[in-house]
Order: sequence, then structure tokens, then C-alpha cells
Amino acid sequence: PVDKVNFIKAYAKAREVGMTKKNILSGWRVTGNWPISRRKALIHPEIQPDKKEATPGSDGHRDGQVDSDNTPKTSRHIRDMGKNKSPSTRRRYSVISKGFEAQESKIASLSNRIASLEEEVGRLSRGKKRKAVPNPNKRFMTLAEAPVTGDTISEAKEATKEADAVEDVIEVGGMEEVESSNSEGEELGVVRTRAGREVKIPRKY
Repeated sequence: PVDKVNFIKAYAKAREVGMTKKNILSGWRVTGNWPISRRKALIHPEIQPDKKEATPGSDGHRDGQVDSDNTPKTSRHIRDMGKNKSPSTRRRYSVISKGFEAQESKIASLSNRIASLEEEVGRLSRGKKRKAVPNPNKRFMTLAEAPVTGDTISEAKEATKEADAVEDVIEVGGMEEVESSNSEGEELGVVRTRAGREVKIPRKY
């Protein structure tokens, strides 16, 4: 096994063999650092001044129209405006785009909340449906309308009794019984209402 001392000795020998002038210059040539070129260093994009957009100053209305058309709408547009700028200018545009993006997310969340609140208000404004309450004066109205329509009072009473018959019958254990049934010898399948009318129940086979 190679211990630490032997590794350092082997590394020193390899460095002496590999790190020659020829190898170093060859590496610089590949990376573009050699031969030294002042022109290439001066035209590097990182040190170039900001480009000023040439706009005609004669037509002010047209300039205003162009600016309104190029107004950034999203954070992506702001970030794109920082291209081909100096590093400091690009950082400023990046900060502005981040703030714009935060405002966009805040506006989206508030819009969703407003939509949910409007839906809740609409649901509460509709209200609940009230249960229909039967009119207790229906039987008296029937008797009062009988002379007007030409019907006899006896016919109106019969209609009132038929309406009461349905209300008085109570269903117990799958069979219908009358609340006030005193006779035990009644026929099977026949019940009586409070008014004394017989209601026949069909037999079940």
C-alpha cells in the first residue's frame, strides 16, 4: 500500500515531469489565454459600456407610443430588458424582476380570494327554501266558495272529509290504523276515519 509519504514523493515527481513550459503553453493556447492579445481582452462583453438606444427626438408622440408598447407586462420582460447590459445593470434588472414577480403572485392570490368571497356572498344571498305551511282555513274556504260556484254544501263537506281522511290515517308496522277505533269486530282491511267514513285497504297476497 502507498502511504502518505510515498504518495507525496510520487506526486512531486509527476509534477516535475508534467508541468513543463511546453505543456503549460499548450494549455493556455487551448483556453485562449496565449498568445496574449490586448484586442481580445478589450472587446470582452463584460467590460463594454452600456449601449444607448438611438431614438429620433423630432417626433415626440411617436417615442411615447413606442415606450407604451414596450412597457413590460411580466417579470420575464423585465429580465429580458437587462440583456446586453453591464453586470451591475443586469443585477438591478434582476432585482426589479424579482419584486415584480412577488407582486404578480400576491395579486393572483388576492384574485382567488376575491372570487371565493363573491361565490360565498352569492350563496348566502340566495337563502334557504322555506317549507310550505298548510293553510288551516282551507276547509272553511271550501264551504264559503260552495254557494258561489253553485255546488251544494253537502258536496263541499264530502270533499273536506276526503281531505281529512288522508290526514287521519296513521301507518303503523306496514298497516294503516285509525286513531279512534273502538270496535273490535270490524272487517279485515277496512278502517274508519274520525269522520266515520270507511276506507278500504287492498289486501296484500
